[in-house]
Amino acid sequence: MMRRLILVLALLMGFATPALAQQTAALGGAAKIVLDADRCEALAGGRFQGLKGAATWVTKAAYVGAKLNRQAYCAIAGYVNPTNNFGMYLPVDHWNGRYLVRGCGGSCGSVATDLACGPHLRDGYACLITDMGHTSTLVDNNWVDSNLQGLVDFGYRATHVTAVAGKAIATAFYDHSPNKSYFFACSTGGRQGMIEAERFPQDFDGIVAIAPASMAPYGLKQAATVSDVDAFNTNPDGSPILPNRKAILVHQAVVHACDGNDGIKDGLIGDPRTCRWKPEDLACKTSDIRGCLTSQQIGMLHRMYEWRGAMKGSELNWIGNYIRNAPLPGEAWKPIFDLGVGRGDQATIESMVNPNNPDLRPFKANGGKLILVQGWSDQSVMAPPTVDYYETMTKTMDGPAATRTFARLFMVPGMDHCAGGEGATAIDYMGAITDWTEGGPAPDKLRGVHVVAGAPLDFFGVGLPHLDRKYYAFERNHQAYPKGDVMVGKDVVTARDTRALDVRLAETLTLAERTAASAGYPRGSILNAVEKGAWELFYRSDATPAAQAAALDAIAPLQTSSVGREAVRRLQAEQALN
Repeated sequence: MMRRLILVLALLMGFATPALAQQTAALGGAAKIVLDADRCEALAGGRFQGLKGAATWVTKAAYVGAKLNRQAYCAIAGYVNPTNNFGMYLPVDHWNGRYLVRGCGGSCGSVATDLACGPHLRDGYACLITDMGHTSTLVDNNWVDSNLQGLVDFGYRATHVTAVAGKAIATAFYDHSPNKSYFFACSTGGRQGMIEAERFPQDFDGIVAIAPASMAPYGLKQAATVSDVDAFNTNPDGSPILPNRKAILVHQAVVHACDGNDGIKDGLIGDPRTCRWKPEDLACKTSDIRGCLTSQQIGMLHRMYEWRGAMKGSELNWIGNYIRNAPLPGEAWKPIFDLGVGRGDQATIESMVNPNNPDLRPFKANGGKLILVQGWSDQSVMAPPTVDYYETMTKTMDGPAATRTFARLFMVPGMDHCAGGEGATAIDYMGAITDWTEGGPAPDKLRGVHVVAGAPLDFFGVGLPHLDRKYYAFERNHQAYPKGDVMVGKDVVTARDTRALDVRLAETLTLAERTAASAGYPRGSILNAVEKGAWELFYRSDATPAAQAAALDAIAPLQTSSVGREAVRRLQAEQALN
């Protein structure tokens, strides 16, 4: 007890006790620090309460021993005044000298430390994540009403103040400041990264921002929402004008017409802006409308492509996102949920959350490096605003050559929102930004991998450098914008799956549920991912409606999870539609 008291007092005074200091070489040539449970637990309390502009209290500091593929680490929980909660992992056995902040998604609202930082322990990063100043689910805005401070924190303050707090905590634990600081995230997290580059250019040396949300005013003149799309894709009875099975029909036609515009026939559209396919190409010519488009459906497609900004080739991702899933018997058609609804006055919110400043001269002057990534098939953050922002920023920063010294944009064909999809979407982002920031050449390309179903890889591909190549399906080099993709070697030709459709469907639903759950999705989003997985299988297998219905009937009694059972029932309801 006395030893621990002496230790705590010594840490509060800002120096290490002789028992902790060993006269052997360590980081930066300083005395080696013993990173044990006592030193970890001594971080708890108000030691960081005096941080300028970021008064911090560590509520918990616990030492976690090594196991499996994880080294030992110090798990931190705390908050920055008033309510910016954060979690942090500090590696014990091997710290690479780097500090990493991971962003969150949607409305944020929770501290998912293990989900965000656990994968980085293997590579030795000290890692932090914040709830962005409020408690909520990923998909609710109940926290917004009468909460101006919460909006300020969510908009721009939380990432900065918790980044400052985490850096101070890491410095205290290791007795050494991080050599470099990084930020890596997607969607709301991508927005966080861009806000940091624009407002707090000194916080991070390297930033990876994937599909940054809220990029208005870039892209479309009017910021469309999910509800807008839901409105123009709805019949008077609430059913969708363009149903899910027609989205598959359109996707097949688009890929057939435009695959190869990048010189490779691989089922992917290199740059959808060059695709000349028109909805009228599928116009119905007889009274049988099952395999064609009605005039009403053609009009809906034009609004999606030309007003909403959806890219041709993204149609599979509309399922459940912009197209209402069929209700169960006795239910009414439900509108599509829109995360933007309930966030209050749009002009007020945009002034706080939009990363719309193309002048990144302070970030560049501070030596910062930015990797901006966007999927062409992203259904949640459409590609045009990201491209337009980068082009505007390029003009602001004295042209392409000057911009490329510190910022690169990479467009990924076939990539869904943040990750996944038909393309080569698994990328070693941290390897790329670390190499560039720490003196390596600017990345002219990012290597992307499409992994086989069931590959043991986390959602953002953090573990890609450790993944066995037997899980690689094909690879692409995503060249820096405005260049496109280049094939790497030869694509792996996989044997055609000749198993019965019901066997493949059962496997697909299980994998989709497992993947969505591991990414931290709420139940509704997991359900949607499972249904989407089924539709994608039907698309790839080219199964007839009768074969699809038979497969669903066969696997219905075998579903062991509530999500699986509901997904099958809803897919059956969809099949029953005229």
